[in-house]
Amino acid sequence: MNREDLKKYRYNQKWIERQLEKYNEQISIAMSISANLDGMPKAQNKPNYVLEELMDKYNEIIDILNKDQERQNEIIKQIHKIPEPYRTILTDKYILGMTLEEISVDISYAYENVCRMHGTALNMFDNICNEKSSVNIKTNQ
Repeated sequence: MNREDLKKYRYNQKWIERQLEKYNEQISIAMSISANLDGMPKAQNKPNYVLEELMDKYNEIIDILNKDQERQNEIIKQIHKIPEPYRTILTDKYILGMTLEEISVDISYAYENVCRMHGTALNMFDNICNEKSSVNIKTNQ
């Protein structure tokens, strides 16, 4: 994961949460489908076929959500490889959504120091990403 993935973490997490809410709403709608038979023996009018189609669509969505959540988990694992207090700065900023001012008050450091440390922490995060990709390149050769 790179710096851009880290910056998108909160947006991606909110997207995943919204998709799960939509999924749950659609599941309850699908489960509440009652038999609306019009007297014609058409298979597409049967509620169980509609329910199966909905479940197939939403199972595909769940697969996408699982992959996105795995990416989010990789970001967290990568942050945990960074030493303190840099880890706290990245976690508070990108995972919890705090501002650098709030972080400086929280960890009792001057704002200017937190700004510098934030830059250093981002570089550490990028270096971990670069180390991981160079290891993958070496193992693939």
